[in-house]
Amino acid sequence: MKNIYSSWIKNFVSDNELPLYVVYRGPGQHPARLFHEHRFTEIAMIISGNAEHILDNQREKVSAGDVLLIHPGAVHAYDDTATMEIINLIYDPNRLSLPMLDGHDLPLFRQFFPTGSKYNNSAKPVLKLNAKESVSTLKLIRQLESELNTRTPGRQFCIMALFMQIIINLSRSGNIQDTAKQVSFKIGDAISYMNKHSQENIELETLARTVNMSVRNFQRHFKSITGCTPVEFLIKIRLRNAAAWLINNDEPIGMIALFCGFYDSNYFCKKFKENFGITPKLFRLQHR
Repeated sequence: MKNIYSSWIKNFVSDNELPLYVVYRGPGQHPARLFHEHRFTEIAMIISGNAEHILDNQREKVSAGDVLLIHPGAVHAYDDTATMEIINLIYDPNRLSLPMLDGHDLPLFRQFFPTGSKYNNSAKPVLKLNAKESVSTLKLIRQLESELNTRTPGRQFCIMALFMQIIINLSRSGNIQDTAKQVSFKIGDAISYMNKHSQENIELETLARTVNMSVRNFQRHFKSITGCTPVEFLIKIRLRNAAAWLINNDEPIGMIALFCGFYDSNYFCKKFKENFGITPKLFRLQHR
């Protein structure tokens, strides 16, 4: 009977860090048949060599240039790993506040950030990169890895920029085409409005008017593009702003909540802990 262990994002990063990490294993360094289930999403890129990817009851030969995508819930491992060189980009899509915009127009992008709680996992690679694509993608992942290990000002902004570049590079590789109707790019105008007026009481009707849509269509398109409702997205913006206030200012927590658009400090503390895993008070102490 095979031993299976569970891996969590907190095994790699602390609760107050961005839920992103890079794991590299050189040729022959990856244990064979180490079956595990993880509670995060993993993009695995085979840099060189060959191996066999085992996921649930599936087996698939993999080699240099193959990109694998494993979501939570799947039990997987690699076999015949003596020559395999691999780099893994792990992330928790539910804890990343990304401006999806028109990313969901790309089929592979939708696989990186699926909607709902059910995931389609397969032992087969989602993509085969050519030599040029492999080199450029590996370079970006290495840059991300380097930035994750620094404490330079603007670090988190740079990490998110590199992560988004990696995702779009992969999503555009292999000439993947999507014949489905594209969702209006004007949703970006609504997001811009939300960022500028996040501390105000924003009505859905106001946002819908900024993109010339009905409220119903706006909500549908917005969720399709960002993966969450406009209200949920606005809360994420306010929480991000509150985190910056907590780090850089000494105002009482209740006052910061008000400045950022939360009129109930208890509700603010509840949502902050849901998003960051710790209370605003502890978050401030850790960053001081």
